Amino acid sequence: MNRGRRLASILVVASLGLGSLVGCQTETGKAAFVGDTTISEDRVSEVYDDAVAKAPKEEPTPEASGSPAPAAEQSVTRQEVVDLLVSLELARRVVKEKNLPPAPQPIDPAAVADARKLPADSEYVKLAAEWYELQSVILQNAPRSQLTDEGITKVYEALVKVDVIQPGAPVDEVRKSIAQIPSAVDGIVVATALGAALESTDTKVNPKYAPVNAPVFLNTGQGLIFFDLPYISSDMVTDVSL
Repeated sequence: MNRGRRLASILVVASLGLGSLVGCQTETGKAAFVGDTTISEDRVSEVYDDAVAKAPKEEPTPEASGSPAPAAEQSVTRQEVVDLLVSLELARRVVKEKNLPPAPQPIDPAAVADARKLPADSEYVKLAAEWYELQSVILQNAPRSQLTDEGITKVYEALVKVDVIQPGAPVDEVRKSIAQIPSAVDGIVVATALGAALESTDTKVNPKYAPVNAPVFLNTGQGLIFFDLPYISSDMVTDVSL
């Protein structure tokens, strides 16, 4: 199976709906706290600088001048690094606390590298591969949820931003549209599970990185689209069933 399609088939999506937590001040030099785990600015720089250093250089256009820019500067930002580190830590907690089994098929970092146009040995790609793998575990073991209109609207708005769904549709049509996008349906499952974990974890994020979002992409058949999707909080779930 094509690497991109294989990864997209098990990729599930979520982002941190931190609510009032995003406004909390954090200590100088700290990007975020997830429970007793600290994500420092130095750690963010380590992952980001490694990606930039290892990324293939893009030659400037005839109109441009100066040295070629690393491709990572265009495809990975410090914000995305924080998104990944915080989201990954929460996913680890869900898997550990629920004692979930390991993924039946590990994610090959090379598949992530192909999608993000970064080397497979970069720290960002290695962490992203773990992130997608943990999400696949959660997806296979989490209950399915029925969302409120507010919850389904959050999913809808995220898809509208990347032109996957047309804006202005009524909620009932939105539900039908999202139901036809498998990775979005999977995302709701995981977003609900991680939303519950977030509510039970003392999480604080440096305001300059708020709101924090999880790495996400959809396979449209014409390529991968990266975007963000909010976590689903408990007040946006009306029913949960296996």
